[in-house]
Amino acid sequence: MISQGTIELIKDKANIVDVVQDYIKLKKNGINHVGLCPFHSEKSPSFTVNQAKGIYKCFGCGKSGDSIQFIIEHQNTTYVAAIEILAKKYGIEVEETSSKKDYIKPVQRLEKLDAKKIEFFEKERLISNDTLLRMKVTEGVEWMPQFEKEVPVICFNYFRNEELVNIKFRGPKKAFKLSKNSELIFYNLDALRGESTGIIVEGEIDTLTLVECGIYNVCGVPNGTPPKGSNMNLEYLNNCWEDFAKLDKVVIAVDNDEVGKYLKEELGRRIGKEKCKVVTYPEGCKDANEILVKYGRQAVIDFIAGARDWPIEGIMPIEDQYDELMYFYENGYPPGMKSFVPGMDDLLTFYPGHLTMITGIPGHGKDEFANELMVSLARHHEMVWSVFNFEEPPAIHSTKLIEKYGKKAFAFRKDPSKRLNRNEFEKGVLFTAEHFYQANMGDIDVTMDGIIKKATELVQRHGVSGIIINPWYYLEHKRNAGQSETEYISEALTKLCNFLWKYGVHCFLVAHPTKMYKDKQTGKYEVPNLYSISGSSHFFNKTHNGICVYRNYDTNITDIHIQKVKWYWLGQIGWVAYNFNKEIRQYEFNSTSVIKNDDVPSNYTPLNSFYEPQEDETAPF
Repeated sequence: MISQGTIELIKDKANIVDVVQDYIKLKKNGINHVGLCPFHSEKSPSFTVNQAKGIYKCFGCGKSGDSIQFIIEHQNTTYVAAIEILAKKYGIEVEETSSKKDYIKPVQRLEKLDAKKIEFFEKERLISNDTLLRMKVTEGVEWMPQFEKEVPVICFNYFRNEELVNIKFRGPKKAFKLSKNSELIFYNLDALRGESTGIIVEGEIDTLTLVECGIYNVCGVPNGTPPKGSNMNLEYLNNCWEDFAKLDKVVIAVDNDEVGKYLKEELGRRIGKEKCKVVTYPEGCKDANEILVKYGRQAVIDFIAGARDWPIEGIMPIEDQYDELMYFYENGYPPGMKSFVPGMDDLLTFYPGHLTMITGIPGHGKDEFANELMVSLARHHEMVWSVFNFEEPPAIHSTKLIEKYGKKAFAFRKDPSKRLNRNEFEKGVLFTAEHFYQANMGDIDVTMDGIIKKATELVQRHGVSGIIINPWYYLEHKRNAGQSETEYISEALTKLCNFLWKYGVHCFLVAHPTKMYKDKQTGKYEVPNLYSISGSSHFFNKTHNGICVYRNYDTNITDIHIQKVKWYWLGQIGWVAYNFNKEIRQYEFNSTSVIKNDDVPSNYTPLNSFYEPQEDETAPF
């Protein structure tokens, strides 16, 4: 499948006027361009293109959309085919996701480096020809998109089990590209075979640097690190996971800059910080080659030898906390992720490592709202979710996720416009495939230990950053002899929270209440809270955030109650009301329907029932 990164790049590059003018004639009209609509017969132009917004709209037939949708409609093609058409138009290389299994092996480039290139390595990088020969660095001529022509390149050859699987081509002016449709792996991966310790550096030059210094168990990250906050899709780690699982220790020596630190954190999270070591860079150096050039071979050897265990949280000395403390002092506490679900962001944001309980009366929409949150967090933050859903098989649950992504109903509707069309369906499938791993609950251990074990594997292999367990009572709860239910729940939630914090994973845990009371006057159920969940008050005490979903079937209004926010800067107590549109199966927000705890009048109750806010916890940790 086409990677989300490629799709976003195409969206950024595609000029709607440029795209449409390939197929119809447009004329400038103020800030817009107009022309005869290609989708229906007309004599006076009603087809308008807005370049600033990147959209088209026909005021005659109602057709509208962006550049991708225009290609889909005009060429009567699929979403994927439209992406490929635009990629070709703008000279963008289409990257496939890691789900693609049929990789293309590159043609070998056997030409040895000429004297000029060898001189560059020896004088500028202090890397000898012996190392270049050992690492099978070659040269060739390759078409490079940056120059739109063939240019001389250096070929860094990527091997797995001594078989060439990829090549990175480096041309003039730091231009580079990887071999198209080839497997993405670490550079010098074979060097880890038979080793107990491996070293990860950032790129080929740092790999060559360590080899030059007699350190051979080193491999390099094949491509650059995205800025912090971007999608950290370590496809090369997914493809090489088994090689790292066999190691006892991994030294992470990636670049000492902002994005390098971001990469270090993700590598540590995925590989397991308990088996990782980190390095300390000399003053004024950001990578291994700079150490070699400035301080010499022994300094590089000492740099790697001085790697220390990853600081363990809870016993971290103050000197290891200092940078983080200074950041908090200057910038404030770390923010949570906004869900971008209208009305929610002022009440609650989501932080890695936290547990969010979701409760509510059966049939009131807990699952629907959890799906809404997961899809929106995946859409806006590239979160990857592992789904442990006992109540629906994977294919059924995927239809719900596709609905939330496409903002239309999945199933048939009397009005076809309310249902996802084929292209919207394909786009939803692509999105779901990249962001959700559905557990087949009949094939895994459904104890808390079993789910944590499977989730850990998914974190390490696929970079999962969120999980949902739905619902609690379907877990196989095995209590020790003499252990009370309260003691068991406390132990299980502690295990879950320890896993979440260790790997920086956010969890939605869905649990049904059993203590449900009706108001004597109205006859309606009161709003449950986390203490209403069967078994233990620990469902309130040990969670970071608490959400209750309450739906009034008479008015079709759904109140989302935020009943606990442990870290005060991530949100506040309150509720927000939505209408659930059955035609498109989506939550519709009324901007006047957000009630914050501080704003609640003394005589006010929520739209559906009675609500007594829990005491707001203001302790930062």
